[in-house]
Amino acid sequence: MKKEAAAMGHVFNIRKVADFSPEGYENAFVSKMLIDSESVGSEKLVMNYFALKPGKKTDQGSHPAPFDEVYYVLRGHAIVYLGESQDAFEIEPDTVVFIPHNTLHYLVNNGPDELEMITVMPGPMQEGVNSIYDERKKKWGSSFKTKGEI
Repeated sequence: MKKEAAAMGHVFNIRKVADFSPEGYENAFVSKMLIDSESVGSEKLVMNYFALKPGKKTDQGSHPAPFDEVYYVLRGHAIVYLGESQDAFEIEPDTVVFIPHNTLHYLVNNGPDELEMITVMPGPMQEGVNSIYDERKKKWGSSFKTKGEI
């Protein structure tokens, strides 16, 4: 028997999760919070879907300890820049990127398609760890919404 998960349930379809873009970045990327304390009650894990449009880049940033981050590339091609020396690495589908806490990093989509990836960090998320997360909470009052809630 097939069951449809309710919003905030443990099983849900990513297509039903609302897109979020910070002000000024609406034409650059979208972020969808998937797993955190507000979406499914996870206190140990934060997982996000992220899509960067062709020719766009993210701002450079880092996350404090203990917030290491992992990228898993689903689709597209880009360059990820890591560290003070801004070492450049080409990424493509099935590439995994480990970003230790306090490591400067940013992405440049140099491909013809959207870069789509999953990002994972330890939880629970705290204010000041991730600016996109902070802005989403400020604008929505929550880290997670379905398309019907926007």
